[in-house]
Amino acid sequence: MKTMPGLLLLYLALLMLPLRASEHNYSLILAEYGEDSTGEQTQTLVRYRFKAGKIVATRRLLTTRTLDLRYDVGPNLIYRNRFIITKGGDVIDLTTGRILWKSDGDLVAIDRDSDSVIIRVDRETDQGIYSFDLNSFRYRKVQQPGPWEMPGVRSPGGQLSASGTTDEVQEWPLSGKISLWRPDGKEVSLGEFPSESADNCSGIPGRPTFLWLDDQHLLTQQGNGNLVRVDITGKVEPLFTVPGVKTHVCGPQLLRDADNNIYYDDWEHAWLIHIPEAPWLWQGDSNWFVAESSYEPYLWQGHGNGFASEFRQDPAYGQKILHRGIEIGRWWSSSMVTAPGHIALIFGPVGSNLGYPEGVKVWSVENEKWTTITPKWLTAIIGWVED
Repeated sequence: MKTMPGLLLLYLALLMLPLRASEHNYSLILAEYGEDSTGEQTQTLVRYRFKAGKIVATRRLLTTRTLDLRYDVGPNLIYRNRFIITKGGDVIDLTTGRILWKSDGDLVAIDRDSDSVIIRVDRETDQGIYSFDLNSFRYRKVQQPGPWEMPGVRSPGGQLSASGTTDEVQEWPLSGKISLWRPDGKEVSLGEFPSESADNCSGIPGRPTFLWLDDQHLLTQQGNGNLVRVDITGKVEPLFTVPGVKTHVCGPQLLRDADNNIYYDDWEHAWLIHIPEAPWLWQGDSNWFVAESSYEPYLWQGHGNGFASEFRQDPAYGQKILHRGIEIGRWWSSSMVTAPGHIALIFGPVGSNLGYPEGVKVWSVENEKWTTITPKWLTAIIGWVED
């Protein structure tokens, strides 16, 4: 039981959270569409600087033609509070507004040990793994790429990779194989992990869904709703069956939110998945028990920094937005990006197509109010940087 002094200290610490957030100022980086003098579509990086919850400065950083540089084809990363790295591996310096590297490949990862952007090039004239050094600004081919050359999703430690494939369409549903890749290029099949999808799937039907749990285990399914844990030797451990899983679009997906919560989404329902960490034992009273995996409805999606939202849009108002468990607004919204004490989201009229949003809403703990940004045509929210 906590003592009165202990409870008082906890209360004071909670009171100080907004003050700590206000000690730092943040800028929101947006990409916005436009046109140049010839009528060609452009994309412009714009920096909105916030202080005390209000916009105090706006700066256009870089304008390029959409055909030359794109922020609308996948997630963009902000690294070291300075560099924007696109899905294709392009590197932009926020401090100067310059393109440091125009990539002709695809982003593999950021090597934080060497501060390098790792890029895979696969063209008729050139194939290989390249790195762009963010300290020297040098681009070179990696002669011994090792783990960087592995396809698929890398393990937390980066020394293994897993990928899912589907055989040619012969019958419905399809069976999908998960392969394990090692740094020496060796591929090992972990087995078949089928996923049932709808006839109108526009992607690759039947491709297995999976997540790394740690460097030794993956979470996947053997048929919709039948979740299993598989280790890197191919040993399969059934966990539980989620009832009522629907076969919508390209089938149910295993995902993580910004708070690292695992959830299982079939496009109509979603479940929060609890998987105890190895060795999956816990002690109660004087006895040891095996901690069991479990699931429950996934109602709130974590966005990091104490922010969350309702996972599904309510047709009457959209989504409730929470900060540290307290509702701060309701918006028809998507693409939420947070920093300490700040959240930005795309919004539009209730029921509207958020592919063509009305603009961006920003909430700050400093004034506990919403600020509206209405670009003529929004491309994407890139993220927050600390000033």
